[in-house]
Amino acid sequence: MKTEAELISNVKAGMTSAFDTLFGMYSLKIYYFAFSILKSKEDSEDVVQHTFFKVWEKRESINSNLVFKSFLFTIAYNISVDLLRIRLKEKGYKEGILAIASSNYSMEERIEFGDLLDRINQIAKDLPPRKKEIYQLSRIHNLTNSEIAEKLNISVKTVENGIGYSLKYIKTHLGNDPVLGLLLAWIFF
Repeated sequence: MKTEAELISNVKAGMTSAFDTLFGMYSLKIYYFAFSILKSKEDSEDVVQHTFFKVWEKRESINSNLVFKSFLFTIAYNISVDLLRIRLKEKGYKEGILAIASSNYSMEERIEFGDLLDRINQIAKDLPPRKKEIYQLSRIHNLTNSEIAEKLNISVKTVENGIGYSLKYIKTHLGNDPVLGLLLAWIFF
């Protein structure tokens, strides 16, 4: 049995048998990792395929000095988050998540949930003008980061920073709330 470093070296050289071995070593771990984020068998299987496709595409540039597992899981994480963003923008997916969440809460908690949404909207009104504009284009108009960047003639990184700022700002002003995690995911993905 070859070491992981030898397998990676062989993958970099284009050996498909070494790639198949790495796939066998990590595919199930990547699947469960993706499933913990996406909660979907099909989407998790897609993440595995896309992850290893990217590894094969980038095989020549794999840094042998870095831990391969970290490289692999970083790719899988990014693909999972991108897919989650897409799914959460789909109306049915959001409604499904909210239905599951609301079925687990009492009427009193559902009212609190609505109040919390109102509080978030009120807090968002106090964001700095550019951050507020990015927030509204992302949340209300459901534009992607790329679309927002193009519309505002700014970089995608600036959009990401604006959304990150908005998230922190809202979270700070809300304090600790039991359904905060669900709401913030719903708002920003």
